[in-house]
Amino acid sequence: MAPSTDVDWQLRLAAFDALGTLVRMHGDVLPWAIIEGGFKFGGAPFRFANKSKGIFRPAGMRDAALSVKATVPRSGARKYDDIETDEAFAYAFQRRGPEYHDNQLLLRAIDLGTPLIYFYGVEPGFYRPLWPTYASMTPEQDRVSLTVAPGDLFLAPGAHVADPAMQALVRRYATVEAKKRLHQDMFRGVVLRAYEQRCAICRLPRRELLDAAHIVPDRHARGEPVVSNGLALCKLHHGAYDAHLIGIRPNHTVEVSQRLMAEHDGPTLEHGLKGFDGRSIHLPRRSDERPSTEHLEERYELFRRTA
Repeated sequence: MAPSTDVDWQLRLAAFDALGTLVRMHGDVLPWAIIEGGFKFGGAPFRFANKSKGIFRPAGMRDAALSVKATVPRSGARKYDDIETDEAFAYAFQRRGPEYHDNQLLLRAIDLGTPLIYFYGVEPGFYRPLWPTYASMTPEQDRVSLTVAPGDLFLAPGAHVADPAMQALVRRYATVEAKKRLHQDMFRGVVLRAYEQRCAICRLPRRELLDAAHIVPDRHARGEPVVSNGLALCKLHHGAYDAHLIGIRPNHTVEVSQRLMAEHDGPTLEHGLKGFDGRSIHLPRRSDERPSTEHLEERYELFRRTA
């Protein structure tokens, strides 16, 4: 791995630090408009990735790639099973073969053991960055495997777990955990898109304040991460829904629990919760994206028993 005085290495670390700041500011999933803004190093602007390329090395870097990117088609064609169930992400070379310039940049990262940024598309125009990510060749030689290292193991050039087998084990575990989070990100993306980025109860239009709530909880066997088992809810109504303070009847009507209706307090309680009792929720335009009646019945029965 390159020494700490190497400009490429310093630029790479600056990219990692800047990306961490963006995630803390905007959340784990970033819109392309924010990623496209890039970062600064030594007072000069640099890009994290290229909109039209999967493998990217910014001008000013001399050796291996900085990032790879997996994009969701505008049709939203990617399905959940695109996140392989094994212990690594599979990333295909660009179509022109391993000798193609961009593919050589990725192969160079493999040769050097250089950490990369992996921008994984969770919905059109939105990416979850995973870093530091390490690439290795697959037996088929037409693609690479990408594994994620926990940030606290990535301390300095040459830093590593003493036992290579233990290092590989830790990366596999971190990668599996990253895939679980990606499933949640993708579920949130399709649900929020179906509900036009608005809370189904109060119509709040702020994406950063919206969650994808499971109707049948995901810990249950039937709690699949599909849009018909989801509701776009703001933080307040998601919390109340999960606490069984509000329920949604199979006819899409909101019901506030009697114990909550009996309380009297400020405007949040009176207007933000109790005020929606008996109102109908906002539904997706497409009938196949609307909540499953069977799931609503199952969840409403749980609400009645609890409330």
